[in-house]
Amino acid sequence: MRFSNSQEGFSFLESFANFEKTGSDAARTFRLDRMETLLKTFGNPQHSFKSLHLAGSKGKGSTSAFLASLLSEGGYKTGLYTSPHVTTYKERITLAGREFPEELYTHWLNRIAAEIQGLRLPGGEEPTTFELLTLLAFLIFREEGIEWGVIETGLGGRLDATNLVVPKACIFTPVELEHTDVLGNNLTLIAGEKAGIIKKGVPVFSSTQKAETKGVLEKRSRDLESPFLFFEDSGYSVKSELTLKGTDLEIQRKGEPPVRSRLSLLGRFQGENAALAVLVLDHLSRQGVVREMSPEVLSKGLSKARLPGRMELILKKPPVLLDGAHTPVSAALVNKTFTELFPKDRILVFGSVAGKDFASMASLLAPWFSKIIVTTPGSFKKSDPEQVFKSFRALKEDTLFIPESLAAARRALDLSGGIIPILVTGSFYLVGELRSFFISLEEK
Repeated sequence: MRFSNSQEGFSFLESFANFEKTGSDAARTFRLDRMETLLKTFGNPQHSFKSLHLAGSKGKGSTSAFLASLLSEGGYKTGLYTSPHVTTYKERITLAGREFPEELYTHWLNRIAAEIQGLRLPGGEEPTTFELLTLLAFLIFREEGIEWGVIETGLGGRLDATNLVVPKACIFTPVELEHTDVLGNNLTLIAGEKAGIIKKGVPVFSSTQKAETKGVLEKRSRDLESPFLFFEDSGYSVKSELTLKGTDLEIQRKGEPPVRSRLSLLGRFQGENAALAVLVLDHLSRQGVVREMSPEVLSKGLSKARLPGRMELILKKPPVLLDGAHTPVSAALVNKTFTELFPKDRILVFGSVAGKDFASMASLLAPWFSKIIVTTPGSFKKSDPEQVFKSFRALKEDTLFIPESLAAARRALDLSGGIIPILVTGSFYLVGELRSFFISLEEK
């Protein structure tokens, strides 16, 4: 077996158990001994770079992007590992947001395919797709001489395949009810799984959390003698102003000059993610773990952060905003930003995969849009778009159902007349299906 390009190699990885696609059997999915064996086989590449490890339910992708961009602007060669991707798996494994050369992915995909043939893993099981992607990231980071790796958990934390790094800091973005079939049916249980990334003596930083989550994180930190700092106790304050050109941000640091920047990522809530990233690096610089960064470096680093499919204004005429929000909380945040930017008529293109609370998202979104189109969020994961359509139609009778996503996008553009703004949301898979189409229109 020999791959001539990375697409062939990623297709090979998808031939293994891919629980992003099929849903998960918790006992099968979440165990670290398989990952330990894989990493040991390749010489434990996760120890070749310093790392920051992030867990949470929302905002962890953006916060990871901010951290990687800041470290890069500060002069460090920085790797970024996030999920999910929007268009290609290469988006998950980058040099602070920029894809590595195609041949590097292909080389290491070939090496992995060759090495795992006949490899005996604990329990006699094959690796999962996510485990192999995580291995690929760590191998590329070692090969490229990455100094810092910013590592986002895939799901949960305690038994996540990424949880074999020994980070310099553990970072938590807001924790919400999610993946209750795997992580537990209440915030305390979910927070307990995410808190599993905390390591003995490693400093912990967190966004503002609900009381249940805060208690779990504090206790886990105390038990492991890990210094802990919540953002609201840091003395930092954030001001943000939303414009079509970006999010204008001012972070006031206690006893320090303010950091002012324009984020390409839209949304006032992105200001909190950016401020958390600055807080982490400020504290690490005081400990001598990273170099001190001036307000100018911090400003440039924040402004350069990019993340496909997250509050991404992909087209200007008409305005088209893409976001992979797939929970009620994240959908509400996206809607708040979108309606603030565009206070008059709005068009929604929505698609949701099976297992998501699309009814709650429908009740949140429907009242704000003059026209709604429900479609299929691609074929990668099971979905029931007719049921999603019924939820929206019950709230807005003239909701349209156009099963094919590209046809739905074209109809939205027709209805827009080049003027009315369009929001595409409900699933990263839907965003992935349509992103390249909208990019092609912007390039014309």
